[in-house]
Amino acid sequence: MTNRVSIAAVLVLTAAVLFVFAAGAGEREEADADARAVDAVLDRPWQEAVISVRDLDAASRLFRDVGGWEVVSRGAMRRSELDHWGLPDSAAGEYLLIRAPGSTFGHLRFVRFIGVEQTPVRVGARAWDTGGYFSLMLRARDLDRVYADALAIGWHSESEPVRFDFAPSVLANVVLKGPDGINVALYERLEPPLDAFWDFERLSQPFNAMQMVADIERADRFFHDGLGMTHFWSGDFLDPAAGPNNFGLPQNLVTEIPRRTRILEADPGSEIGRLELMQFAGLDGRDLSARADAPNLGILAVRYEVADIRALPARLADRGIDTLRGPHDVEIEAIGETTMVTVQAPDGALVQLYAPR
Repeated sequence: MTNRVSIAAVLVLTAAVLFVFAAGAGEREEADADARAVDAVLDRPWQEAVISVRDLDAASRLFRDVGGWEVVSRGAMRRSELDHWGLPDSAAGEYLLIRAPGSTFGHLRFVRFIGVEQTPVRVGARAWDTGGYFSLMLRARDLDRVYADALAIGWHSESEPVRFDFAPSVLANVVLKGPDGINVALYERLEPPLDAFWDFERLSQPFNAMQMVADIERADRFFHDGLGMTHFWSGDFLDPAAGPNNFGLPQNLVTEIPRRTRILEADPGSEIGRLELMQFAGLDGRDLSARADAPNLGILAVRYEVADIRALPARLADRGIDTLRGPHDVEIEAIGETTMVTVQAPDGALVQLYAPR
């Protein structure tokens, strides 16, 4: 089912594909000589992503039935969490928390808000439309079969999986599109074998979450200068020859539209919990950032555990980052009693920071 593409056509297929190569090959980009010049607010991968959906079971089926993930817990959302999201007293909610078996980070919390009007954040959006989170990135085994199984339960994609040689690696990649605007980018490294860290059967825990941004430098300042994240990789890309791509660009434009990219990490050296920023230079899309908040549908937030949460708003304000919500005392099922602060990136993506109480 995969399309075999020449190396000339896919040498720089997408920044996301190159990221997988770099992470898998163990090479690091030296783009950040003073990586910790700004004190880091974050020091570990993101704990979970929060995804707002209409149907908990339907939205999570790809991960549970196709990917073999396990349910951690499910039930009613606590009033304090709904309050932190800014929802009215009349609103209610339920959640389903799942994870790749044995994973400590990168869990997915599907939430269903009840009694409120909702708009999809990115349903019908193209990759170059900015705002919110575009996708979560996972590794896969036997990608062709995973892709076929995903199609069988109603997911689809902009293109079929693309397979190519990028010495010393052979890779395959596809972006799946699911319910409520959820995008999941799957990567399989066919050669050489993955290292022992990646112990999974079909779908791994997420290693990255991608945002499409209108101004890469402005977005980068928020995460690098504001939150103190380290650059894992930084660069601009043009494909050297026309060919298929996983973002739905016309093939004759892949040599003309640079994809400007920054990949940042909170825990340098970790293979998971990164955030990726991408700008399609020269393509003007819609700005969907105003939609990227609860109770709307799609990938709403990533959550990081931090220290010294009470002092955080003032610390962030000194770096030009306003607190959207909090600090609030919030009880999160399966995490416990926390103090939480939410901040919003320039293109609407929410980052929730919490500390146990």
